[in-house]
Amino acid sequence: MSQGKKYSLKGHMVSGCNCDWGCPCNFEIAPSYGNCEGVYMWHVESGNYNGVSLDGTTFGQFGLFPEAIHLGNGIVFDVIDERLSPEQRQAVETVLTQVVPFSVFHDLAPNFLGFQYVPMELHLDGIRSGLKIPGVLDLKLDAMKNPVTGEDELATLTKPTGFTANITELCTAKTFTFEVGGKSYNYSGKYGEFCPFDYSN
Repeated sequence: MSQGKKYSLKGHMVSGCNCDWGCPCNFEIAPSYGNCEGVYMWHVESGNYNGVSLDGTTFGQFGLFPEAIHLGNGIVFDVIDERLSPEQRQAVETVLTQVVPFSVFHDLAPNFLGFQYVPMELHLDGIRSGLKIPGVLDLKLDAMKNPVTGEDELATLTKPTGFTANITELCTAKTFTFEVGGKSYNYSGKYGEFCPFDYSN
């Protein structure tokens, strides 16, 4: 268990889901279409777990939930940058399964499809960030668009009690396709977000 193990993780998160822009989950409302399907990807700019440096590491979780996440009965699949050392891999696997907020998704998902080490192409540029994992994920963020003028609509959510982040740049997923368990998903044009994170004990 991770109890007693010190950790500090700072960086940025990119994510997308099947909800409409803004994602009602941010406001404690049920998902737009009843279920929740998406991905959280974290890039650690500086951090460590139990003395193991995680600077520059990237990892994330796909979640497929039949209802709102907190109701459980989900499927979780974890992906980790293949460039990590064996020591870093062990640390990240522990973080994903035993450290909040990561572990909460595991606790709510009786179906865990395991860890996969994959090549990742990460591009960090605020709300125009993106991440590509060949054959697994293609996520490109962009600003929400005004339906009348077509111009960018910028929105920042400040939520001191936020679960994964306290400040969230609300945007759209210009491109968002992924594959989990042999099934393909396409939620391009749905919700995306870009967030700084800072977790420690």
